[in-house]
Amino acid sequence: MKKHVEQLYELMYSPIITPYNLLENAKLDNYSYVNYYKGVRGLIAEMKCITKYNQEAVFYYLFDENDHLYKIEREMCKEKEIMFDREEEIVRVKIERIDDEDNKRKVV
Repeated sequence: MKKHVEQLYELMYSPIITPYNLLENAKLDNYSYVNYYKGVRGLIAEMKCITKYNQEAVFYYLFDENDHLYKIEREMCKEKEIMFDREEEIVRVKIERIDDEDNKRKVV
């Protein structure tokens, strides 16, 4: 249960990563660019890179008005995929916690 509480706390109150943390990626050899622009809820960091499988990918890190990461999307081979969604992760951890509690009750 402690693990779930810590995970929930981080997901609900921690920035996880900030727009400023991503700026360093622009210095990496496999990155073409790191761009920032305003989105509906806050900043969006767009980064283009070459993956370890030699494929071009564009990542979108979406931040809220407090610069807290709320979503990561990856566009690769003309397909867009959600890599992280803060709200979905919160729900997942809550469900995990409930399942763990149910399993403990079954054992007793």
